[in-house]
Amino acid sequence: MNEKDFLTGCLNKESIDSTLDRVRAQSSFGKTPFSVLVIDLDHFKEYNDKYGHMDGDEVLKYFSSTLRLSIREEDGLIFRFGGDEFVVVFPDKRAEEAYSIAVEIIKTFKRRPFLSRGKMFKLSFSGGIASYPIDGEESDAILGRADKAMYFSKTHGRGRVTLYRRIFLKMFERSALIFLSALLLTGIVVYIQQSSFKGYITNWLKSGVKQAGTTLSSIPVKTYVKDFDVIHFKSGQVLKGIIKREDEDEIEVDLNIDQGVGSVTIKRSEINSIDRRTKEEETVK
Repeated sequence: MNEKDFLTGCLNKESIDSTLDRVRAQSSFGKTPFSVLVIDLDHFKEYNDKYGHMDGDEVLKYFSSTLRLSIREEDGLIFRFGGDEFVVVFPDKRAEEAYSIAVEIIKTFKRRPFLSRGKMFKLSFSGGIASYPIDGEESDAILGRADKAMYFSKTHGRGRVTLYRRIFLKMFERSALIFLSALLLTGIVVYIQQSSFKGYITNWLKSGVKQAGTTLSSIPVKTYVKDFDVIHFKSGQVLKGIIKREDEDEIEVDLNIDQGVGSVTIKRSEINSIDRRTKEEETVK
């Protein structure tokens, strides 16, 4: 019989291994999947250090009770793994099903802040999911990979859930996003020959430019600049285009795109200087 953690009412850490082995055996026999969600409460240490362990315990009680209300016992088994870390085992559920449940729980915490000392505290968690058999054959491997996916969530923004199988893809997308955003902001001409990639490039650049503090109305696939302004950023980057609107807070720069219309809106606080309408001709082949 599984014993429960005295503070949170969740199953205790000592029973995780036997439960995983049992669920894994059932899945192997029935040729069905199962998934593991590892959860780590965001910013709990800061709260605990600031307000003390007694208040921290109240946070853990509230957090675990919300988990238990959000996950039916027949759908998932909730364990307190230690400190502010929890593990949920989902028998017979694919990773995508576990992901949907986890995302809904994150939304629930946004709607249900924790009340303490007359203040409302919004709770969130970082989660990682791995699934049998696609992410591993052994139960300890599944748990370890879910934990790795959780740390990926924690180091890439918190308040989110990551599927283990998507870590590599997300790392690739992040690297491409940074690289392509740098190309845009330094005024380098970008050529994409195959239109099937344009949608991916657009999404990466929009995300990258947003992180840089600007907004992008459309993405240049091919740029040909003859008569342009040169914007020098405080970061040292340079952008070439035509300023078509400006006020005391921001400027809007036309990127002179061959195919379609595109522009970037830039905050003046990010600009070091502007060279107005220098004549330069570039040949595009």
